[in-house]
Amino acid sequence: MDLREQLSFCGNNVTIWSLAKIVYPENISIGDETVIDDFCFLDGGGKGIKIGKFCHIVVHSIVKSGGLLEIGDFTGIAYRCTILAGTDDYYGAGLIGLKVFGDKYRKQRFSDTIIGRHVHIGAGSIVLPGVTIGDGCSIGAGSLVNKDLPEWTICYGSPCKPIKPKPRDRQLEIEKEFLEEYAKRKNK
Repeated sequence: MDLREQLSFCGNNVTIWSLAKIVYPENISIGDETVIDDFCFLDGGGKGIKIGKFCHIVVHSIVKSGGLLEIGDFTGIAYRCTILAGTDDYYGAGLIGLKVFGDKYRKQRFSDTIIGRHVHIGAGSIVLPGVTIGDGCSIGAGSLVNKDLPEWTICYGSPCKPIKPKPRDRQLEIEKEFLEEYAKRKNK
């Protein structure tokens, strides 16, 4: 069976490169024109993953649910990013990663992670569970996102923090122009 048929939803013209690894595809939905590169790992366990339209998840990135992990339209996740909506509990309540008896001796923490529309997450960044990243937020390479970030802001650092505002009007104009041209192309 084709992987696209196993997804809970697969939009039009989705590209999933053959060397991407996807587990629990039945909990993953992917919107139109989205690209998942080779060597990406998507784990839809738990509440699953919802990826919007016109997104790109670039080589060697990890996207792991547990809690709901939602990625908005027009979002790009660069090389070697890790986006989490679940992790082992590191406070000593269980054994880390041990699966000999299923999850009996493990303690995991799940929190919804919401990434808005038009978000850019720079190479090598890590987004921890329970974070909300506002629409239009740009995150610099190598950042550690451990708290919510505001809309239309350039943010970076470890921990990641807002640095300066980012204009939104021009990007939304470009989106409108793009969608108009896209609709014309589809109607030909």
